[in-house]
Amino acid sequence: AGCEPARVPAIDSARSTDRVQPVQHPDKAEVSPAKIEADLVGRVVRVSALSGGSETEWTFDPQEFRHVDVLQRQDSASGLTLVIFLTTRKMPAAGEDEVQVSGKLQLQYERKAGKWFLTRVTNLSFRYTVGVGT
Repeated sequence: AGCEPARVPAIDSARSTDRVQPVQHPDKAEVSPAKIEADLVGRVVRVSALSGGSETEWTFDPQEFRHVDVLQRQDSASGLTLVIFLTTRKMPAAGEDEVQVSGKLQLQYERKAGKWFLTRVTNLSFRYTVGVGT
């Protein structure tokens, strides 16, 4: 007789005024890694080889693999500055080597009409390697 779970009274949510609702204030909306990945599509960053040498341009393609880790975040009155570690790569066509680019980027976001917009991408240590898969 003592094996049944205790009955818990049902809560009538229409009458419960002290329930906590997980609502994010629009002014505090986060810039998530998924948003960063989407915002980078079409952006161009100058990169050099990990081993040194001349620079080239990397354009973020919608089909490429991307992984973002946010390392630092600094809020200001006018926007948001993030330092991220990004790994991305383009899968090679037949007969081509794989190109991987990884390192730190600084991103500047500005808030306009309640939404975050990426306004600047600065290369801190973003470098490429050729023919090295992970």
